[in-house]
Amino acid sequence: MSTENKPRKHRHKRHYTLMLISGDSDGATRSVHLDHMRAQILAYGAFAIVLLLICYILYSAITIVSLKSIEQRQKAQIDELKTSGSTLEASNDQLETKVQQLSAALNQRLEDEQISAEEAESKAVPSGFPLTGTASMTPARDDPNETKVTVLTEDNQDTATGNPIVLLESSPGNSVIASGSGEVLTVTTDVKFGNLVTIDHGNGYQSIYRNSGDVLVTEGAQIDKGDILYVITENNTTLGYQIQKDQQYIDPEDLIEING
Repeated sequence: MSTENKPRKHRHKRHYTLMLISGDSDGATRSVHLDHMRAQILAYGAFAIVLLLICYILYSAITIVSLKSIEQRQKAQIDELKTSGSTLEASNDQLETKVQQLSAALNQRLEDEQISAEEAESKAVPSGFPLTGTASMTPARDDPNETKVTVLTEDNQDTATGNPIVLLESSPGNSVIASGSGEVLTVTTDVKFGNLVTIDHGNGYQSIYRNSGDVLVTEGAQIDKGDILYVITENNTTLGYQIQKDQQYIDPEDLIEING
């Protein structure tokens, strides 16, 4: 059978009519005829627009949720920073208080140490009276070449030679005491008074105590101001007292503090 005699199938072209109805009172209608291609383009375009709108809405929703989450986290961080700031401020106040307390304590310690040093320095100066109780004091001169000391009078005070010395006459029951703190430098015999004790005060001063009584200290001993060196009895009521400054004898009366 010949193919030329087969009936041909005809393709029907599809046409679409789009009707637009006016909202006016006359109720007029308009129609737009679209072929198949244009209808597909219009449908795909509409679908794409709807899809874009859906994507935009979803993106906006996700963005809003994300922004809210970020805002909440930032708010939590701000609250945490505020709490940390308050804690740090309180800690800073405590540290400032501690610093002030330590500074005050340090200043007080330095002041106490300075006072202690000044007191120690003052006690090391042999300015105290070398006897307990009362005593009479007579200025004299001690010439190493003589067997006795020379008591100063109006007649010989300008001609007497020797090192300055004061003779202190005390009563039994009193004591010879250190006129300042220091170290016992020597304990020796003395041809004029019996015994001799020298105290080095460590500041250029040395005090010398000459008496016939028994010595109660030993060489090298550390002495505080007021420590007893001799006890006065009926046999040793006279004390010869001298002071050296930088190995030079000075007049003890210039340094002795006499009360009463």
